[in-house]
Amino acid sequence: MNITKDNTENRVIFLDNLRYFSVLCVVLLHSGLAYFPVMTWWVVVDANTNIIAGWLVVFFDGFTMPLLFYISGYFAILTIQKQEITSFLKGKLKRLGVPWLICILFIIPASRLIYHYSQNNLSLSVSYWDLWMILMKDASGFNVGLINIDKAMKNNQFSQNYMWFLSVLILFFFAFSIIYKVKKRWFVSNGHPAPSAKMPILSTLKFLVTVGLLTFFCSLISIAIVVISSKKQFDPEEWFTLGNVIQFQPYRLPLYIIYFAMGIITYKNKWIERGKFSGDCNTWLISLPILVVGHLYVFTIMINAPIQLRTMYGLASLFIFNFLSISALGFFTSFALRYWNRPTRINQSLASNSYNIYLSHFIFVVGFQLLLFTYSGIPGSLKFGIVSALSIACAYIVSQFLIKPYARISIGAVIMLFIIMVVIIRP
Repeated sequence: MNITKDNTENRVIFLDNLRYFSVLCVVLLHSGLAYFPVMTWWVVVDANTNIIAGWLVVFFDGFTMPLLFYISGYFAILTIQKQEITSFLKGKLKRLGVPWLICILFIIPASRLIYHYSQNNLSLSVSYWDLWMILMKDASGFNVGLINIDKAMKNNQFSQNYMWFLSVLILFFFAFSIIYKVKKRWFVSNGHPAPSAKMPILSTLKFLVTVGLLTFFCSLISIAIVVISSKKQFDPEEWFTLGNVIQFQPYRLPLYIIYFAMGIITYKNKWIERGKFSGDCNTWLISLPILVVGHLYVFTIMINAPIQLRTMYGLASLFIFNFLSISALGFFTSFALRYWNRPTRINQSLASNSYNIYLSHFIFVVGFQLLLFTYSGIPGSLKFGIVSALSIACAYIVSQFLIKPYARISIGAVIMLFIIMVVIIRP
């Protein structure tokens, strides 16, 4: 299978397209959370719920982040082989760490202000400066352990929200660079094999079952560790915080590790060129809708089931979730490789802005959700569509015309906006 590359930047076209596709799905996921009645911890909880938005949230949640970790792993070897390890890490800290810090200091506290404003009948009981200081004081405590996201939102406990992805990705890149330095030979490709026939259906099914079972059982081990160490019932909404610098959901960390490693292995062993992955497209095409329907069905039963049955349905949902993730990865990779592997102006523009769209979209999403919060006559489905479209458009415009050409000015503008908010936002 041929891979189209942009030789000027050594980019893999179909993976760049998949990356911006995943980021746009993240925007849609966050846009739908306000209209999904189960997510009471979200920044804005709208009374106009919508089942379609809820289903889309569950679907996007099944593959967006695993796909992003897979792509990050794929490009890890490609990047580190062109640089010294020190330069590689410095580059990652500059590209990921600096935006992470800016968003932690200014975007996350602003979203917490919106949370309190929407939860308190559109009024404030604390100034923005006082709220910011409370959050930063808690963050500087370098807490280690489990945090419940719902309680964290209500009690002004620090949480990274969508910035968890960058914190975990930085951790993965550091771990990868250490392993690469010690065992560099592990990452040396054994030549460049000629393209082979496409992967047979049986091999694709074996791949699906193997990865699905592996990630499921690793998630069970992670859950068992949490339950044993905390001596309490497992709560999927609990996150683990490591000094408030790294935050993640414990039961999903194995999934992300495996997909990041799978991206590395794909590049190292030339799986795509050899036809080993993404495999037979028709197999993924059949398996994905079956797993999506199954996951939505079990998830719906789980959230409406009696408390004593939720654990059983939760395990069933987790089981299907892991198979859904690999099936979605296989399908979207296979589809993009065959039909979305050519550069166009739109694809190139969205791909080059995808990272900045991820960084900036959050404040637009919760801002537009707040603006529509008081309009009870608008159906939740329409609100979801409006928030999604406006958030994507605004994040793209800000990235294309502000962040990309004027990165330092963008940071200065964020700081200036923070100062203005501190001065004028009071009870």
